Amino acid sequence: MNNNPSYYSDVETCVEDTLRKVGRRIALGTPLGLGKANHLVNEFFRRAYEDPRIDLHIFTALTLGRPRWKSELERRYLEPLAERIFPGYPELEYLEPLKRGRLPDNIRVTEFYFQPGSLLNSPLAQQNYMSSNYTHVVRDLLDARVNVLAQLVSKTEEDGVSQYSLSCNPDITLDLVPRVREAKREGAKIALLAQVNRNLPFMYGDACVGSSYFDAIVEDPKYEFPLFGPPNRPVDTVEYLIALHVTSLIRDGGTLQIGIGALEDAVTYLLKLRHAQNDLYREILNEAGVLKRFGKIIKRLGGTDPFERGLYASSEMLVDGFLDLHRSGILRRRVYGHAGLQRLLNDGQISEEVGSATLDVLIEAGVISAHLTTEDFSFLQEFGIFKPELSYEAGSIRSIRRKILLGIVSVLS
Repeated sequence: MNNNPSYYSDVETCVEDTLRKVGRRIALGTPLGLGKANHLVNEFFRRAYEDPRIDLHIFTALTLGRPRWKSELERRYLEPLAERIFPGYPELEYLEPLKRGRLPDNIRVTEFYFQPGSLLNSPLAQQNYMSSNYTHVVRDLLDARVNVLAQLVSKTEEDGVSQYSLSCNPDITLDLVPRVREAKREGAKIALLAQVNRNLPFMYGDACVGSSYFDAIVEDPKYEFPLFGPPNRPVDTVEYLIALHVTSLIRDGGTLQIGIGALEDAVTYLLKLRHAQNDLYREILNEAGVLKRFGKIIKRLGGTDPFERGLYASSEMLVDGFLDLHRSGILRRRVYGHAGLQRLLNDGQISEEVGSATLDVLIEAGVISAHLTTEDFSFLQEFGIFKPELSYEAGSIRSIRRKILLGIVSVLS
């Protein structure tokens, strides 16, 4: 993307320039949860609050805020607790007026996901709720003619070049930006803004982008605030018992999806117990009567042994539990982006130990042809079956270094 961004050390100037370029109708999209550029969002809110000529519509989800008190007794308990748990976190200034139904007429806030129970007594927030499947959020934002995006980003330097990471909930931004850039080329007035916060983890892959991805970048140490991190809720007996049943239904070599919360923590703990202290795990299953009641189902669908093949994690969230399971050697099953190859691995017809028999099985299954093609060679190299230093020329496999024809054993990884 060929774009030269503007750089700012204060949000006031950035917002002022954005208003001048985009106009007074601001449909501001900012990510779910931690991905919000709090200082930028607050400055847009402040400007619209002070100037009724500005029409501000904020589109987001899961607005995070410190706990609030309703009495002096609650304040004396919660205020020091909030300062200890959320030190330096800048509150989103639209949240309290939204809860109390006191937003001015020129400011609206639409969310497609609420923090559970946080807005039960807020008719204004509920009436502006957008019921949107995560898959359809980009479509709905485009329908709303979003013209400003504000994303919190992480930053690093590689060989003297600045690299940025969308880091937290990047998927909607990655899907949305190409569409809004297309609209911009057709004449729409749109701004993509980034606020740097190195406290965000730097995530790679598609989330890693260059400076040209943005129209404006705000960076200053005063904006690098601590991330919002509420403490985990304690796991109770009921959740441990649910997790005990769940973990006995997870088959070695399977795929695992877990979410956020106490139940996720309980499942993680019991999986680690099953893997590292298997005798104790089986003893608990017996004492709880799980094997007696559900032994046949567990034998058919799940398992109680340690994980020899390991599990694969499939989720839209990298939660703490996954990191724990990876460190414990449970999350170690690899999955490959080719259905035919993966099916052969799942069925045990091939393994990750590559040999000449691997090619025979791939040919027999129709994954590659008996007469090797350029596409077959690329496939074998992409998935690590052929060594990366090889090339395919005129029907022959050659070493890039030695430029000689190679035998079958020497080409395999």
